[in-house]
Amino acid sequence: MEGLHAVILRISKVMDVVGGVVLSLMMLITVTDVILRFFGKPITGTYELVFLGGAIVIGCAIPQTSWQGGHVNVDLVLDNLPGMLKKIFMVFTRLLGIIFFAFLSWNLLKYGAMLFDKGEVSLTLHVPYYPVAYILSLCAFVECLVLLSGLIKTICEVNHE
Repeated sequence: MEGLHAVILRISKVMDVVGGVVLSLMMLITVTDVILRFFGKPITGTYELVFLGGAIVIGCAIPQTSWQGGHVNVDLVLDNLPGMLKKIFMVFTRLLGIIFFAFLSWNLLKYGAMLFDKGEVSLTLHVPYYPVAYILSLCAFVECLVLLSGLIKTICEVNHE
């Protein structure tokens, strides 16, 4: 079981690094565009690249943020629940999350296929949209794995109590 958790963590970290690299490239493009605009030579398609990059950054950051427990939680109710009831609630919410992100992953995969079939591209640079949909589908699938890993840990904790 620890091997599975280690693999999921490694994939999550790689995606986090990919998101960081894309974010750095977005920053570089934006700064360069601002400087070149001063000289009357803006970079064509900057908005498109930043828009597409932003989607990738957000998608790639979700699994690692979830792994680290970095999402906002409202613990007002949970803090007052007994230990076992709190674990049951955690199992339930993880299951809902897995269902949601599996649904999201599947639909993004179908959406990417539709974008590919129709040849949808950005207006200025003609960058195809389907790779972004596929990347986001992969991100949602990895989030399912992260939530599954957390679910397994929670169930193991319940069984040991």
